[in-house]
Amino acid sequence: MFRIEELRAGYGKIEVLRGVSLYVDEGEIVTVIGPNGAGKSTLLKSIVGLTNIMSGRILLDGVDITGLPTERMVELGISMVPEGSRVFPEMTVYDNLLMGAYSRRARKDLEKGLEEIIDLFPRLGERLHQKAKTLSGGERQALAIGRALLSKPRLLLMDEPSLGLHPRLVLNTFKAIEEINSRGVTILLVEQNVFFSLEISRRGYVLENGVIVLQGSGQELLNNEHVKKAYLSM
Repeated sequence: MFRIEELRAGYGKIEVLRGVSLYVDEGEIVTVIGPNGAGKSTLLKSIVGLTNIMSGRILLDGVDITGLPTERMVELGISMVPEGSRVFPEMTVYDNLLMGAYSRRARKDLEKGLEEIIDLFPRLGERLHQKAKTLSGGERQALAIGRALLSKPRLLLMDEPSLGLHPRLVLNTFKAIEEINSRGVTILLVEQNVFFSLEISRRGYVLENGVIVLQGSGQELLNNEHVKKAYLSM
């Protein structure tokens, strides 16, 4: 469904990704792990057109979509949950969610989409008319995910969804990711919580210094000695 081939990308003339290749099959959860500064967030930003792509290709269903404008990526079914639970603080929960209904497909099924999000995150339904700045950290993350889902993505990119959350909320977040996937959304996940992310992933990649150094099934990577020592303190 989705493939990156020998991608070199960064900011200005600074190269962060140095020949990254990976793929995501339809229906999968695929996780990219790695240390801070490895280029994980840059990878997701490159997919949606927010970095300088120097070479390489990004393909969706075999079609080259490299360098398309971000709004075109949304129309094609790619949506992103940015790092840090970024929402519009002065807008209500409802209006934040509506910001995700950018594409014609999303606007057509708006009411159904809202119902599905509230079913997934009931607390948002209780706070629809509150300003986003009044929400807890976990609720803001749910709102950021819900906003991305309202665009009706085929491929959902998630950047550190558990960052800064209480341990109990981390578990809830990963359960929500599994539920989203079970509803037919393919997921490419960037995450520092190595154990939980690989546990729910069919496959994973290890990105270090802008290069993929390991890949395998989620369980294979959890059992890998390098991953154990570098990321699981084992």
